[in-house]
Amino acid sequence: MNFKRTILYLIPSLIVFSVLFGCKKDDQTRLQAGWTSKDPIAIPFNARNHEKELGNLVNNSSFETGKVYYEESNVKSYDINGWKKVGSNIQWVNSNNDEFSGEEVYDGIHAIKIERLTADETEKIGEGIISDYIKVFPGNYSLRLYLKLKDVYPNQSRLGTKMYDAINIELQYFDKNKIEISGEDLNAFTRTKLNNSFKAFSLSNYSHIKEFGWGEIYGKTANFPYFDGDIPDEARYVKIFIGLKGTGTMWVDQVDFRYTDQNFTLLEKLKPYFDSSYMANDMIFPQPKHVVKKDIIDYYEVDSDQYPVIIIPEGASQAIEEAAKLLKENLIKRITANNSSIHPTIEIMNDLNFNLIKDQFVVSLGYTKLYQQFNKLPDTLVIENQDAYYIQQFDEAEKIVFVEAGNKESYFNAVKSLVQLSDSQSTKYYGANIIDYPDFIERNILLDQFDGDIDKLNNTIALFKAYKLNGVYFNWDKHLSNFPFKKLNELSNSNLKYGAFVNLLDNSNKSFYNRLVKENYSSIIFNSSDSLDCDEFNSNKKCSSDLDIISEFQHSVKKLNKTMDIGFIPRWSNLSSIDRGHEDVYFYFYNVNQSLARNIDLYWSGPSKYSTSIDHAELNRIKYIYNRTSSYIDNSLIGSAQRFDEEYINQYYAGKIRTQSFF
Repeated sequence: MNFKRTILYLIPSLIVFSVLFGCKKDDQTRLQAGWTSKDPIAIPFNARNHEKELGNLVNNSSFETGKVYYEESNVKSYDINGWKKVGSNIQWVNSNNDEFSGEEVYDGIHAIKIERLTADETEKIGEGIISDYIKVFPGNYSLRLYLKLKDVYPNQSRLGTKMYDAINIELQYFDKNKIEISGEDLNAFTRTKLNNSFKAFSLSNYSHIKEFGWGEIYGKTANFPYFDGDIPDEARYVKIFIGLKGTGTMWVDQVDFRYTDQNFTLLEKLKPYFDSSYMANDMIFPQPKHVVKKDIIDYYEVDSDQYPVIIIPEGASQAIEEAAKLLKENLIKRITANNSSIHPTIEIMNDLNFNLIKDQFVVSLGYTKLYQQFNKLPDTLVIENQDAYYIQQFDEAEKIVFVEAGNKESYFNAVKSLVQLSDSQSTKYYGANIIDYPDFIERNILLDQFDGDIDKLNNTIALFKAYKLNGVYFNWDKHLSNFPFKKLNELSNSNLKYGAFVNLLDNSNKSFYNRLVKENYSSIIFNSSDSLDCDEFNSNKKCSSDLDIISEFQHSVKKLNKTMDIGFIPRWSNLSSIDRGHEDVYFYFYNVNQSLARNIDLYWSGPSKYSTSIDHAELNRIKYIYNRTSSYIDNSLIGSAQRFDEEYINQYYAGKIRTQSFF
């Protein structure tokens, strides 16, 4: 009887519970349905931050785990955790197996190999692999993967097409019931719809790919200014498909899919820095390739007469001597910062026996006698990487800092890192073992304006140098309206390369270019004039007068026995403009390579004029098209402002504007 009563009481309770909490669930579903990728800040910060902290959402992203099924000692089939095969021409590479080579895997021991000898023009998806469902919610996600390709041709090559979607990378979108939904999206910048499921855009404009080795590919639908990576608002799951519709061989490894920083405001990105304590060795800039934090050291004790010592080799190079003097100046400046009555005696010596060092702070620059007593220093990295350096301490000698570098510039960069590791308000050194080398050997910045104050300009240049930029270009025009070029010798002699950035005009300005030859610049970059005529491809004449101007300029430089690096930004200087130029582009670059000396660098700005990233496929294409040394112009810092220059865009992307930084 009591048991029945309990049941009777329980049933109404369950009804009330389901009504109350059912409403709450419905409200939550309704709220989520209102979330949109176009306004990520409307999604609660905790929800977005949790998604970001999950990191890579792909299960078994490097294909390392799975199950092999054997029949009479031979492999019959296999299952790969988190993935399914689509088609029959897919192999699970095992580099420990004699059937495969180590070059068929990017990392670990496994990868995927897709090999197709024939392909129909009517292929819908091709053959490859597809992931299990991955949970998502509205926002911006990045897809990256490593590919290796060989002899890849489009399945519609009979029609004379480019690659298009012959290499097929897709994000398939599903709603909360796992029903597939369309990837159609409006590109508000062109006011046309595109297929936001397709993610092999950086490979789609090849005509074929003979071969390129392992490289990281960014899965994307379109170039800047389109907000690539936004998923449909209704999507709650995605699947990743990677495969071939065309013929050839593809290897796949290390697939990464994650929630991006584009879902956060600048303030939200900085929030972790407000909530934590960061020290000098956390914030060294630019961030080195490899950093291991060590203990904090006092390199000078107040009221002590024991000062730091700098050791250099006997017969040290000029680079080491200058780096030692720079370090000495900075150490003295820091020691005397809080007490100007101190007169530090910091010696630069050739020898100091390890056994005689008591509690002194010692910096060893180069291959010193002290250096030779330690055999665990990473010299190979300095030899193998241009402009590399390392800073190294050992637990048994924590007050000795060893520095070795490849050349003059890298010694100066090492000293700048040492200075950053030293507290400007005290005599504390925030120890760190650092290995670093630049991604770009030349790191130049373009200055547009000058207010006539040489001292202010020199301070700006010194700041650039402190943060390891090694060149400054002045934007020069024929009216000399921006910079005092006759006062170039008044600028700081800080081992920086000074160059001029010149917009090409026409042959009527020959006197202007003659004046430019006589200036004491180490480098000139000419920017092609879009207004020049370029229709004479079928004649014996050169394509346009800009090539004539550069050739004449180089000849004038040679006549004066001057040494000057010359660069050229072509009319088509990014992949988006190249793809719009169609066949004219190839005639143009044929003319460029015929007309300009091989030692003239060509510049490019990436996939688009304001590129935010460059992947292996895009870099590979520009090398093929330019057919000579290429240098990169980074316009990314001014890209955001270019996105919102009309009312329609501002209205359509109103929510996106809130996440942008316009610094």
